Amino acid sequence: MIRITAWNDKGHTSAEVDIARFDRSSLTGHRLVWIDLVGNNTDEHRDFLMNRIGLDKLAVDDALRARHPPKYEDLDGGWSFLLMRGFDATSTSVKFGTIQLALFWRDNLVVTRHEKPSASVTEVEKALASGEQTDPEDAWRLLYAILRRMLDRYLPILLRIEARLEEIEELILKRPSDRLLAELMEFSSQLKRLRRIGAYHEKCFASLRAHEPRARGINPAQLTDLFEQAERLHSLSTLQYETTADLTNGYLSVSAHRLNNVMRVLTVVTVLFVPLTFIAGIYGMNFEFMPELSWRWSYFVVLGAMSTVAIGLLVLFRRKGWI
Repeated sequence: MIRITAWNDKGHTSAEVDIARFDRSSLTGHRLVWIDLVGNNTDEHRDFLMNRIGLDKLAVDDALRARHPPKYEDLDGGWSFLLMRGFDATSTSVKFGTIQLALFWRDNLVVTRHEKPSASVTEVEKALASGEQTDPEDAWRLLYAILRRMLDRYLPILLRIEARLEEIEELILKRPSDRLLAELMEFSSQLKRLRRIGAYHEKCFASLRAHEPRARGINPAQLTDLFEQAERLHSLSTLQYETTADLTNGYLSVSAHRLNNVMRVLTVVTVLFVPLTFIAGIYGMNFEFMPELSWRWSYFVVLGAMSTVAIGLLVLFRRKGWI
């Protein structure tokens, strides 16, 4: 699906467009035009972007790939190309999915492309339709609204992960379980993805800041805001990833300590009964000539010897600090 929203001095209009009937002349006479391509119609989108819009083939190929690292590029013809990675429309927890969002802009024209529905794009469309957000005056203001909403969706999930990690830290000391370890492993995997995405986004906005943003109609303060937000997401995900690694190591250390305590008790019991079993084994042998067996007090003497050995070993273990 291709949807075009156009703004003029009287407001804005929005409509779905037949690809076969679209041409560049239909964009004239408007203050700002936003073309949004949604879906997996790769061939149709490639033809539209290259032949109808006139975008570079390599940039279009990058925009249509299922997976490509986020990046920023200056293209021929005055085009700017920003490739970002945001949460899909259904992601609200650590078990998130991502979509690739491609943004092209030049003068009064903005083109966005995403294979799956984008929550940030949808939110902007609804805000514009309801009047919650004023009509953008230029391409950058529209881009800023989309990008800011995309970045804002990361923070709540990171904060929920942070709160859960604090709970897990307490539970590890009180009630460690395999479920906690599995949860930590899942956090580690997802935070690694978030850290990588945050690093890419930070690099994209840093690159955009270095390419004369004022000359491209970009508000430097808003660009700095996006850069700082990406930097914050990168640093938070890195910090939480390291915290997850520390908690995992802490869990393993606590588990090893508890196992050592159990093994120490079992070892003490084993060592305690080895000499007693040895004595019982000797007097359990069926030899005919064992003089002490006919002695009246032999039974009590052997029991006393066994008790002395056991008590002696317990005293020794206590002095050594083993029990």
